Amino acid sequence: MAQWRNGGSAYGIIAQALHWLVAALVLAQTGIGLYAASLPVSIARLQWLSRHKSLGLAVLVLVLARLAWRWLDPPPALPEAMPRRERRAALAAHRLLYALLVAAPLAGWAHASAAGLSVNWFGLFLVPDIAPRSEALAQAFKAAHGICVAALALLVAVHVAAALRHALVLRDGVMRRMLPW
Repeated sequence: MAQWRNGGSAYGIIAQALHWLVAALVLAQTGIGLYAASLPVSIARLQWLSRHKSLGLAVLVLVLARLAWRWLDPPPALPEAMPRRERRAALAAHRLLYALLVAAPLAGWAHASAAGLSVNWFGLFLVPDIAPRSEALAQAFKAAHGICVAALALLVAVHVAAALRHALVLRDGVMRRMLPW
């Protein structure tokens, strides 16, 4: 039976749910963002960008919830047999992943604010702007968003590769800790 809280050898269902939900949304965000960017200026492009912005804010809220849960319910320790350098690399990678998962949506939100393209969250309410209108700021935040997204994509690929290495090569149970089955 699944446990709500993290245990000594596995993540609890709350941490797992937040992890996989954020992973799915980040994957969706990548596809939607690339698709919207490929469209000519049109109503369809604006609709897809609106979805992208709404999902980006959802990712931000879920990542902040994940960080709060991680603070309240610390993750299980990595295996003692894992070399110290790998444990340090895993910790650094996780910290960078969280930083990018916060920075990317914040930069996107700031870009939209500075460009005068307010965010309407799934048509439910208008999200306040977080940056003043400015073409120079809009361009800077757009570049920052792009850099964060590119770095995040690279780090996610490394994260997935490391998880597969643990599952298929090392067979040490590290990946299994985040799986709900």
